[in-house]
Parts: sequence; structure tokens; C-alpha cells
Amino acid sequence: MSDFFADPQSVLVFDFDGVILDSASLKRQAFAALYDDEPEADRQAVRAYLNRRGGQPREVKFRHIESHILGREASEARIKELCQRFKETMEARILDAPAIPGALEFLDRWHERLPLYLLSATPQQELREIVDRRGLADFFDEVIGAPPDKATGLRNLLVRHAHDARRTVMIGDSYNDYRAASSNGTRFVGITADPTVSPFPDDVVTAIDLSGLEAALARL
Repeated sequence: MSDFFADPQSVLVFDFDGVILDSASLKRQAFAALYDDEPEADRQAVRAYLNRRGGQPREVKFRHIESHILGREASEARIKELCQRFKETMEARILDAPAIPGALEFLDRWHERLPLYLLSATPQQELREIVDRRGLADFFDEVIGAPPDKATGLRNLLVRHAHDARRTVMIGDSYNDYRAASSNGTRFVGITADPTVSPFPDDVVTAIDLSGLEAALARL
């Protein structure tokens, strides 16, 4: 094992969709489906945006799509309606989504040996309900959803628990996760099923799933 596992002050912070559950693509599909009635060019633009912008709160995505892609007013009522429709679409899907390979095994091995946290752009109450219903709550010292954004959420976590950023590793599958880690001075491991299209800089340590996480942490 690397020095990471030997250090009693080591900390891991996990993203949720695409890291613990294989649900990131399900969410992109659910977002895109809300715009199926739009012209094909707009649908393509929406899909391209969603493929680039993982790890952001859904309100942020909907406001961008409405304002900058479709060019219409992103009223609070409209954003609230879209968020509710998205939540209803995802409720059954997220409960059936498979775990990322190696995720449950890794959590089971390490949850009583290291502080493990869950940090997601999913709304707080919704995230906690999903985690509870999937039987994952006991793996994590704290489950943190939105708001705030991930960078602020990670900063607050470090302060709240007096963790050393240099001994903390964020595990994420989006550039937004990497940016949150970088802005707080923590280390980072990227999860990317296809390393040839990784969203991360070339020097970022990556793994295709959590069955390779221990080896990736050893390379930090």
C-alpha cells in the first residue's frame, strides 16, 4: 500500500454519479429527454453541453440551456418545473442503477479505516434519500449535496472536520470535480471509463472504475 493508506489522517471524498453509481449517463439522458420537442440542432447543442458539464447542480444546467442554447427567459418558475420533471424521471432509474465496478467492495474495505465522504451536485435531501434507499449511508461519515457548489462544499467539509487538504483526495468523474479539488488544494483521482477521452489534464491519475482505485491512490 502507498503512504496514503498508512497515514491515519488520510481522507477520501467521493462524487456520486459516475463514481459510486453508474448513473451519470442516465442523468444526461434524462436531461436531454426534457428537450425532445426542440429542433434537432438545439437537441444536439443540449446533448453536447451536457456531455461537457458533469458535476454541476441541475439548476445551473437548466438555466444555461434555457438562456444560452435556446435563447429564452430562464424564469424561476420554468427552472423549478424542469427540476421537478427531472427528479420525477430519475427517481426510479437511480434506484435501479448498478454500482460502479469495485465501488461497494472498496467502501466496504475502507469505511471503518478512513474518513469517507460523499459530495454531490444532487440536492441535499434527494441525495440522502437515495443513499439511504440504496443502503449506502453507513459507508460515509457525511453525505453532502447541493447547495452549495462542489468547490464550496469541499472547502466547508475540510474546515468543518479540520482535515488537511494535502492529505485529502477527491474522487470524481468530471472536470468540475477536478476543479473543486484543485481550488481547495486537495489531491485528485479521476474516474473515466475511456481514458482516451478523459476530461482531465494529462498529469491527472485516473482509473476506469473503483476496482482500480487503490492502485491509483498508490500512484499519487
